[in-house]
Amino acid sequence: MSCGRRRSGGLVGRSLLAFCLIAPCASGYAAEGPPRFHVRAPAGALTFVVYGDTRFTERSHVANETARRALVAGIAGEKPAAILIGGDLVYQGSDPEDYATYRNETAEWARQKIPVFPALGNHEFHDCPRDDPRACLDNWWSTFDELRPYRWYSVAIGDSLLALILDSDSSLRPGSEQRAWLEKEVSDADGDKRVRFILVMLHYPPVRDPIFPRGKDEAEVQRYLSARAPGLRARVIVVGSHVHNYERFNLDGVVTYLVSGGGGAKPVPDFRAASEQSRLTTSVNFHYLRFTLQGERLTGTMVRYEASDGASERWSEPDRFEVAAK
Repeated sequence: MSCGRRRSGGLVGRSLLAFCLIAPCASGYAAEGPPRFHVRAPAGALTFVVYGDTRFTERSHVANETARRALVAGIAGEKPAAILIGGDLVYQGSDPEDYATYRNETAEWARQKIPVFPALGNHEFHDCPRDDPRACLDNWWSTFDELRPYRWYSVAIGDSLLALILDSDSSLRPGSEQRAWLEKEVSDADGDKRVRFILVMLHYPPVRDPIFPRGKDEAEVQRYLSARAPGLRARVIVVGSHVHNYERFNLDGVVTYLVSGGGGAKPVPDFRAASEQSRLTTSVNFHYLRFTLQGERLTGTMVRYEASDGASERWSEPDRFEVAAK
């Protein structure tokens, strides 16, 4: 079943092609430029998972391996149509062994043929020269070689949701190549009456607790959406990672901003800005986000794993929200 072809005729790479052996599958198409992948929607509700900062590695003290593996198993149990990872998939991007750890620990995802769509984070470039990241990028592309040579791309999840996967370490300023692509994708989606939701995923969160410093150009995404989103046909949801915790905000009344960085990396306590809406009382929050898309509603649930010794209940769902189509 050759469902993974681009318009140019070339097969997508081995990691996603493997997921296309049985339906439903993800396939990639691009007339030119970054590819667009398509995840087929089953009848009824469609579930997909988003989270970040997993830090797959054998190095100790940089991640909680127990929590990371529990989350991987929990996600496998969801049997999602797709998994989106918001960067820092590995700890040291220069080390191919970290990617081997990712493949080993997520073998059940591969067995279930679940397509995985990653964003680049700062740790994907860790231990590579700032002015020459080729070795780090090659490790990433070797694992997700259907993305080569691109650093950003899109995923259509069913007919009604478009996910735009950005690269926080490339310019997002007006006039840049990535910004021009982002604006065109948003405009094209606005012209498609089927698209009811646009999910923007990038590593550095545009809106988060202000105690955390800015990463690079993520504020440009917030400025752009504040001007553009009110007039769009679709609702917009933005998910960032980088901060090793969970946060939820609503800005301008039209954009839901989420921080999902609890995939296993060493936790960072959150001080909860006054505008933060989850009202969580726990300071350590290993978690993933389960999204359920059904009809005119997108429901998000924060699925939390309690990693502390002696916990009587490991799993909880302390935050839930809904985004209704316009």
